[in-house]
Amino acid sequence: MSAAAASPYRHWLLRLGPRGAALLAVLLAAPLAALIAAAVLALARVPVDAWAWPLLGAALPATLAAPSAARLLVRLLHELEEARGEAERLALIDPLTGVASRRQFFQFAEAEFARSRRAQVPMSVLVIDLDGLRHINDAHGHAAGDQVLLAVAGACRGDLRDYDTLARHGGDSFAVLLPHTGSDTAVTIAERVRTAVAGLVLPLAGVAEPPALRVTVGVATAVAGNADSVDDLMEQAEQALSRAQQAGRNRVGT
Repeated sequence: MSAAAASPYRHWLLRLGPRGAALLAVLLAAPLAALIAAAVLALARVPVDAWAWPLLGAALPATLAAPSAARLLVRLLHELEEARGEAERLALIDPLTGVASRRQFFQFAEAEFARSRRAQVPMSVLVIDLDGLRHINDAHGHAAGDQVLLAVAGACRGDLRDYDTLARHGGDSFAVLLPHTGSDTAVTIAERVRTAVAGLVLPLAGVAEPPALRVTVGVATAVAGNADSVDDLMEQAEQALSRAQQAGRNRVGT
């Protein structure tokens, strides 16, 4: 039986709970065990008048074992559901920073891109690159780099609107989805994020002088058919980021 076909039965057992599953197992165990034993006896050509004790011998142990087996099965199914739910959650959330994962960002962005085209309203994206993270990792260790990423994620999130989506885009970069946002507003938000990060002071253990934190931001806006897909829009934002980096970093590029 395929996983898809088994899924309704799994959910049905979970709804029954351990006690319900145990009771159901007791009701089914004896008849099933007896039926299997009868089939074996018939194939073995055992006379019918000699079936009583073999049938009882099959049904009784099955009945006694059924409740424990059913409770174990339900517990294992609960653990499986919890593990699967946790795996799905981790796939949608960056485990270090707690912001959306790249996968979730693109899911949201695809849906928003479709809405934007239908309603003929703009949407924008930001690509935020943390300047010098490799140097911080090399000089102070990856634990310090993780602290920096957490601080930058917090600063970015604090300057976004409730309906914007911040995501971990790569090792040292973030992406932001800005629904219903034109280019001017997107640039304003990007500049606000850049300023917030530049204002961070992040003491690091064993480091006398905290490193300066800077980000460069690329902005792209989908409007009037200038992007055919989310990938196209993200490529435009990456190009804007690259131009800003070439111009000196710690700035917003369009």
